[in-house]
This record gives sequence, structure tokens and C-alpha cells, in this order.
Amino acid sequence: MLQTLKIENVALIDKVELDFDDRLNVISGETGAGKSIMLDALSFVFGGRADRSLIRTGSTHMKVEAIFNNLNSSHIQYIKDEIGVFVGDELFLSRALDINGKNICKINGELVPVASVKKICQKLVDVHGQSEHLAILSNEYQLQIIDLFSKNANEFLLELSALIEQVKDIDAELAALGGSESEKQNLIDLYSYQIKEIDEARVKPSEFEDLTNEKKEMQQYEKINESLISFYESVYKNSFSPSAIDSVAQALKALQNIGVVNEHYKQIEDRLNSVLIEMQDLSETVMDDINKNVFDQNKFDEIDARLDYIKTLYRKYGGSYEKLLEYYDEITSKLDNLINSAERYNELQQEKKQLLEKIDEVQERLSSVRKKAAKELEQKMQEELRVLGMPNARIEIAFSKVDDRYTYTGFDRVEFMFSANLGFELKPLNKVVSGGEMSRVMLAYKIVVSSVDEIQTIVFDEIDSGLSGKIASVVAEYMARLSRQKQIIAVSHLPQICAMADENIKVEKHSNSTTTNTLATYLTGKALYLEIARLMGANDMDKGVLVSKDLKEKSDKYKMMLK
Repeated sequence: MLQTLKIENVALIDKVELDFDDRLNVISGETGAGKSIMLDALSFVFGGRADRSLIRTGSTHMKVEAIFNNLNSSHIQYIKDEIGVFVGDELFLSRALDINGKNICKINGELVPVASVKKICQKLVDVHGQSEHLAILSNEYQLQIIDLFSKNANEFLLELSALIEQVKDIDAELAALGGSESEKQNLIDLYSYQIKEIDEARVKPSEFEDLTNEKKEMQQYEKINESLISFYESVYKNSFSPSAIDSVAQALKALQNIGVVNEHYKQIEDRLNSVLIEMQDLSETVMDDINKNVFDQNKFDEIDARLDYIKTLYRKYGGSYEKLLEYYDEITSKLDNLINSAERYNELQQEKKQLLEKIDEVQERLSSVRKKAAKELEQKMQEELRVLGMPNARIEIAFSKVDDRYTYTGFDRVEFMFSANLGFELKPLNKVVSGGEMSRVMLAYKIVVSSVDEIQTIVFDEIDSGLSGKIASVVAEYMARLSRQKQIIAVSHLPQICAMADENIKVEKHSNSTTTNTLATYLTGKALYLEIARLMGANDMDKGVLVSKDLKEKSDKYKMMLK
């Protein structure tokens, strides 16, 4: 259960640390004092939406920490299996958000995704916000209630999900095989055309790159030709001045006179002769290039057209030569499967038929289990509603079938039918229930379902809305009863519930000359009596304290009876 909650820089809260009792904890305070902020902080650390607007003005980040203790063995195993973090009987959650949107979640000091935190907390805590009053009015949520209450529904839901996934896999394979005969023939024609197109293209591995380079070179024809001629004239033949070869030949002739005098000069002569030979060879090579470097417009047009054709192929079939080959191999295999798919197609159709029959069977069994659980749920909720001051309340759960034949939740559609008063016909819950009745319906549901789930902590946000007088006292006793099975944390405006609490926390807003801050105070003794008197609306606080003290003593006697 939730032992400690630490809140830092959340909205009006600078720093608050709360330690909760393992039974009934009640948070009270004036409207706007910051009670809802604490529930926002709870939702945040439990994996809810990260809202940067909640960061306290002037702060760079907000942070919330929660410590759970006395975890049961199934929760410990689930956490280990889900995220691979080892925990004992204590769990430490931490979540921080900065003004740039950076979000950090930790479990026992190890970084984890928000989704993992959310999954784990759904096993540990049931946060009943005011929006859940609306949720229970939806048919989908009502079906979830029945499945949660049922002992076997989840087993069938898992089996149903696995079967539907198998059908989807078969449908995907059937689609790959071409589906119907006409669809299959269309695919055969398409793949045959594409294979023929790629075959006839005869694209070579580096052809596109080679042609691209050749085109670039042809586009530089004049520049290349001018450079080659300039080189040739400078090195081999120049009409206006001696060429480089002429100059080297003249230098070589000068050395021939002294080569016989000294071996050193002979070596220089030989080296220069090698240079002359290399220059003559280069000149011949360049002359060959000049003779060959004739711009061919027809060839340029052919290269350009071929490049456009290859580009078109690449765009259609992957974007590169490698992707083209990959796609070619893929459709060749598919075409082969299509041509030889008749036998496999029939096999898959038979498998699918058997799976659909199995799905029908599982849905029937699931529906049967749900209907049995629904009858038990109806009875138990009516019993609880009688305790909650609604002796004539009736609940029936009507079943019908959804239009879709196969869904992950089965073919059942349910409607909670409700009547609060004797002599009035049952109608859909969302059409007849009042605010005070809704609070009691939700409480009845919570206490009935709490007997079958493993959640240890329930958080109520003003579930007592619309209640007063004797019914408020009945609900207070009811919540005390529930807190002997689960830890309860409740935001409340009712003095009866405040008096019944095992731990009272008052939220107050304080301002000074520069800022406003929300503080939380534990109430005992006269401070508690004053808060109960305030909730009663007492004009004379001294008299109010006396009445509050009497209410508190009666509440304590009731809690002693529960022990």
C-alpha cells in the first residue's frame, strides 16, 4: 500500500511530504486550497499525463515520489517480470519533469519507461477520479466491470485474443496468395509484367553510376578538348616557341658532351633521356585522346534516355540497384507461390474455418461465464446498496450482441439497468441515476469488486458528491468498512467521513508578500474538531467543536466495532 508521497514544485506546492495510514485517510480543505493538485501529483507519479503547466512558477522542474510497502508476492513477481527490476516488499517510484519536457521515471533507482510505471501502478492503485462517474455509464466500462468480477473471463479473453491473431495471420497469408481467384489473377498479371520489365531492362550493377560519369564527361567536351590541345602544344609542338620536348632534347644534347667525362653526368643524361621518352609517350597518348574526343550527339541522347529509364525503374522498385534486385527476388517468389497456391489456399481456408468455429465456441463460453458473474454481481451490488440507504434499489445487467462477429472482447454488449425506487421500471443507468445515487452505486461496485482483485489502495476524489444527512453517515461507515480490506485515500467535504478517518490531512493555501504555497497539516484533537465543525458549516465554532467531538467519538466507537 501507499506509505509516503513526496511532492516538489507542483502548481502551488513547494514541498509537501505525506505519510498515509494503512486504513482510511481523508484529505479535506477549502475549495481551491490544492486538494486536486495532490491528486494530479498522484496521477503523475503513477504514469499519468506529464503536464508542464503544473510546474510551479519560477521552478525549472517538478518531482513526485511515492513509496509502497507490504507488497504481496504476486505484485513483486509482476514487477520483476514486467520490467526486470528486483523489489522486496517495498517499492520506490520517482518521476520528474522539467520545463523542456524531459521526463525521467525511476523504480527503485533504475530508469524505466513511463508505460511500465503505469502498468505496475494499475496493479497497485485504483484511482477513482470524478470522471469515473461518467465512465461507469459506458457499455465498454460496464463490460470491464463484469470481466473484473468474473473468475474466468480473463482466461477466455486471452484465448480469444490468441485465436483472432491467428485468423489475422491467415488472412495476411491469404492476401499474399492473392485472395479470391480474380484478385489472384490480377496479382499474377502484375508480378509477371514487373518481372518482364526488369528482365528486359538488363540493368548492370554499376551501370547507372558509369553512365552518369560518362554523361558528365560529355557535357565537359569543349573544356576537356581545349585542355588536351593546350597540353599537346605545350609539350610536343608549338608554332611560336620551342615545345617542352624540344627544350628537353636540347638539354640532353648539351649533356652528351660531358657524359664521358664523369659517371655522375652520365647518370643525369640517362635520367633526362627517360624524361624525354616519357614526355613523348604522354604526347602520343594525349593526341590519341584528342582524336577520340569527338562529341557524338546521338550517343549523348542515348545515355540520357538510358539514365531516365533506369531512374524510372528505381523509383518504381526501390530506389537503387540493390533494392531493385531485392524486389525482383521478392515478386519472383510471390509469383511462384501464386501459381502454385491453390493447394495452400484451400489449406488456409480450412484452417480459418476451424479457427472461426473455435472463436464462436470461446465467445459462447465467455458469454456464459459473464452472465453467471453478472447475476452474482447484481445480487451483491443490491445488497450493498441496501446498506447504503437504498433499500428498494434494483440492478439488472442486460446482455445483447454487438454487430461485429469477432472482437477481442467477445460478442457481448451489456447495459446496467437501474431503478432506485419501488414501483419504477428498470432503465439504463445513464438515464435515471442522480449524483448522490451514482456515488453510492460506485461505492457498492468498489466494495464488491475489491473482494476479488489484488489492488491494495483505492483513491477517491469526492466520491461523496451529492450526499448529505443520514446517507452521508451511512457512506462514512461504509468507507470505514472498505478501509479494513483496502487502504483508502479520499478527498472529501463531508464531516461524517472526516470524523471516520484514521488519518486526517488538511490542505491549506498560505500567501505572503511574494508568493502562495499549499501546505498539508495532520489534524488531531481540537484542530480536527474545528475542521469537522467547518465542514458542518457551524456558525458558532465553540458549539461546533462540541458537536464535532461527539461525532468523532461515535465514529471511533464504530471503528472499534469493526475490529
